[in-house]
Amino acid sequence: MKPKVSIVFSTYNNSECIEKCLESCLKQSYANVDVIIADDGSTDDTTLRIHRLARQADKRVRVLQLSHGERGIARVAAVQEAKQEAADYILIIDSDMILEEGMIDHLMDAVMNTEVGAYIIPEEAFTTYRNFFSKVKVFERNIINNAGEDVGKRSIEAARFWKMSEYISTGGFNAGQISFEEIQPTLRYLEKGGKVKRAVHTRLYHDEKKVLLRELLAKKAYYFTAMDRTLSSESGGFRKALERWYFFRPVLYRKDNIKRYMRHPLLFTGMIFMYGCLSFLGIYGIVKGRIARSNRFVQTEKIK
Repeated sequence: MKPKVSIVFSTYNNSECIEKCLESCLKQSYANVDVIIADDGSTDDTTLRIHRLARQADKRVRVLQLSHGERGIARVAAVQEAKQEAADYILIIDSDMILEEGMIDHLMDAVMNTEVGAYIIPEEAFTTYRNFFSKVKVFERNIINNAGEDVGKRSIEAARFWKMSEYISTGGFNAGQISFEEIQPTLRYLEKGGKVKRAVHTRLYHDEKKVLLRELLAKKAYYFTAMDRTLSSESGGFRKALERWYFFRPVLYRKDNIKRYMRHPLLFTGMIFMYGCLSFLGIYGIVKGRIARSNRFVQTEKIK
């Protein structure tokens, strides 16, 4: 029997993409793979679509029905289920991703008999929408993902394919974090000397869907309000965040990415504008969060 691989992801009201995602998981040719989905209380027909496909997949798909909470809680539940099912490896994806054919086979060939404990999988962003900021977001994500095979300490990418024992050694996701929880296990693993590589021989296709600037900023503003909690939950959290802040990411200054900026000046301008807006929101959110935490501390002291 080949080692067991569990593909795990959470989903919430994502009926637009869920079928393509799940179909790509079920089409994997690797012999011993299952899919664990934590549904975070979807109110549309997401779960209906999942169960319709799951009926055709025998016991390879398990759905955890959760009440709506934070994304991190659903992810932790899916990973915990994979642990209980004695998975040897886990592939952690998002429900708007599509796996390349033969991905699990490629990853298993790469990881066997190596000291690499986790792999970052390059993502190729795409969208079927033609509005400006949908194009900008796809351009930006493909710039970030053009980073070569080696993983630097200032990488912002999260490892998605793990030896289960190595993932457990990191402590896994912190369910209480609302922002940037996805990358924390990777950062902790690198800090303790773990080996992470980028799996340049395969890829994930990431559907960015329709991106409107106002909706993007509103979503990020929510995450940034919890940023102070995220920074305080990790040792050296503020330093780590600053090193990986939008304009400080080394991948942006790779020679071949600079050539892309020159070929697409309008999209590059849109990306810089988007980063400027997000940086302002981030600073505001961090300051607001620290003030709120300070006020709570003062009130607690008064009660004492």
